[in-house]
Amino acid sequence: MPCSVWSAVLLPAFGYLTVWRVPEPEDVTRTPLSLAAALSQLARNQPFLRLIVAFFLNGLANGIPATLFLYFVSARLQLPDMRGPLMFLYFLSAIAGVPLAAVAAKRLGKHRAWAIAMLAACAIFAAAPLLSAGALIPFALICAATGLLLGFDLAIPPSIQADVIDTDTAVSGDQRSGFYFAAWGLATKLSLALGVGIVFPLLGFFDFEPASGSQNNAAALFALAVIYAWIPIVLKLSAITLMWNFPLAEDTQKQLRARIRQS
Repeated sequence: MPCSVWSAVLLPAFGYLTVWRVPEPEDVTRTPLSLAAALSQLARNQPFLRLIVAFFLNGLANGIPATLFLYFVSARLQLPDMRGPLMFLYFLSAIAGVPLAAVAAKRLGKHRAWAIAMLAACAIFAAAPLLSAGALIPFALICAATGLLLGFDLAIPPSIQADVIDTDTAVSGDQRSGFYFAAWGLATKLSLALGVGIVFPLLGFFDFEPASGSQNNAAALFALAVIYAWIPIVLKLSAITLMWNFPLAEDTQKQLRARIRQS
């Protein structure tokens, strides 16, 4: 059965199941804020600002290789027929990584588990530009391992986002989850758009020709590999620096929840 048919059948079914079974969160708003006051409070929420910058940097680090994946596999590895299977392996591994992320976050703390996962992804991805043409198995292992770690990117940052919203609610008395998640969505879209806006001018500077069947020289192919893997590593390392000693640990967040309930 085609994927589109599965999507048409399963998406409404699981959407209905979610609406039916997942309860609405309790609204703990005490004092609704005006838009201007809400924006001012958001700008003073230091944990949120630190998190969203780290999220943006990591999103950009993920968006660049996502943009260049097909070109890297086709031009650098010369494996155009394996683009689909390798991409499928990557995202299948990401699904498997979500429960692993939940376990790691429980044992290590959310921010530390995420930072360690990003650090591991950097170490693994660093080898990608060193692969030669035809290196299917090594790159498949990289796809599987980094895909598994992508599960941490999918699961943990939104959970930390909920914690930084509690910081705002405890101070302002207004629960504005939608307001914060709108900012989160904007950061996501900006990181993906900026990734596209950066990589192609860079590739053009090194005379890389992305058209199918183009004959690129060794320097252009190496530039493709560096932009694909090593530039994202620098971005992830910056995100790790922001998140390693993130101030909202589990105990702090429990105190915030207790403060909100008592008010």
